[in-house]
Amino acid sequence: MVKRLTQVVLAALLAVGLVLGTTGASGEHPAEKVEDNLAGQKVRVNLPPTNDPKGVVVFFHGQGGNVNDKMEGPWLDALRRDGWVVASSMFHREAWGNPASTDDADRVWEWAERQGGAEVTMYLGTSMGGTTSLNALLHGKEAPPCWYGVKAAVDMSTMGNVPGANGFIRKAYGGGPYPRERNPVDTAYKLAQTGTTFRFVASPFDPYVPYDANTGRLSAALQGFGADVSVRTVQGPHDDPSHYSAYDVVRFANECAAAQGAKG
Repeated sequence: MVKRLTQVVLAALLAVGLVLGTTGASGEHPAEKVEDNLAGQKVRVNLPPTNDPKGVVVFFHGQGGNVNDKMEGPWLDALRRDGWVVASSMFHREAWGNPASTDDADRVWEWAERQGGAEVTMYLGTSMGGTTSLNALLHGKEAPPCWYGVKAAVDMSTMGNVPGANGFIRKAYGGGPYPRERNPVDTAYKLAQTGTTFRFVASPFDPYVPYDANTGRLSAALQGFGADVSVRTVQGPHDDPSHYSAYDVVRFANECAAAQGAKG
C-alpha cells in the first residue's frame, strides 16, 4: 500500500514538473476570456496564448446569433491559437447594419484594442454579419485594413428566403425601408475607396443568401472599382461546414496583415 502511494505521489510531482517545464519558459500565458457591457451590449474578447498578439479580429454574428456565437468553436479559436485577439459583441442582435450596430462596432474596436494590446486588423462577418460589418467599416470611425465575409448577406433586398429577415430589417430601420447607403451592394464604390482588402467565402447552392445577388454582385463591383478582392467558392447549403475553413481564415488574416504592413 505504501509503495503504491509513493508511486502515485511521484507521478503527480512529475506531471507538475512537466507542465512547469513546458510552459514556464515559453513566455506564453493561458488563453483568457474577458467580458464586459458597453452601452447595454455584451462584449467579449478571447485572448491568445502570447504576450505579443498579431492584431484584433472583430467577429460579427449572423441573424439569430449573439456575443458568444462561434466564439467557443474551433474556427475562431484557430485565429486565437495563431496569435490573434478575437472580439465580438451583441451588436443589437438582429440589427442588419443599422446605425446602432455601427456605434457598437466603434465601441468594441476601442475596448478590444485596450484588452488585447493590439490594433484592430480585420472585420469578420457571417451571413447578416456581412451587412453589419461592412456598414461598420464604411460608416464607423475607422475602417480595418482587412475584411473576411462568410456567406455574407450584403443585399437586403434579396433576403426573402431567410425566416423573419424582412421583418427584422424593417424593425432595425424604424419600421420603414432601409436607406440605400446602408445596403452594401449599393455602396461598393465607397467601400472600395477605404483601401480595405476583401475576401468572400460563399456557396452558389445557398438557399437563403443568393450567391449571384450578394457575393457575386458585390465582389465584382468592388473589383471594378479597384479594390483588392478574392472569392473562395464552397459547396453546400447556408451553414455547410465547408464555409468554415480554419486554414483559409488564418492564412488570409496573416497575409493581409503582412501586405498592409508592407504598404505602411
